[in-house]
Amino acid sequence: MNTTRQEITALLKEGPHDAKEISRVLSIGEKEVFPHLDHIARSITSDGWRLRIDPCQCLSCGYSFKERKRFTRPGKCPVCRQTRIIPATYRIVRSR
Repeated sequence: MNTTRQEITALLKEGPHDAKEISRVLSIGEKEVFPHLDHIARSITSDGWRLRIDPCQCLSCGYSFKERKRFTRPGKCPVCRQTRIIPATYRIVRSR
């Protein structure tokens, strides 16, 4: 019996997933995933792993939210003000 964070960690080591996919696989709310990701990002560094984030991207203008520090999806694009945004994907990889 693993904890939710252990299950998320195992899932992200297999490959990239967005928050909606994680919530669907683990049967938890999508909003519950983000605090877990924050904790996982801090705790796995001591074991030689890191959380890699492929940032959100605007479908309309292509703007990439590379500098965004929060895990949640932005409401709208700061450039074109559209709300059609591709969610970020997360995966766990070995540190170099």
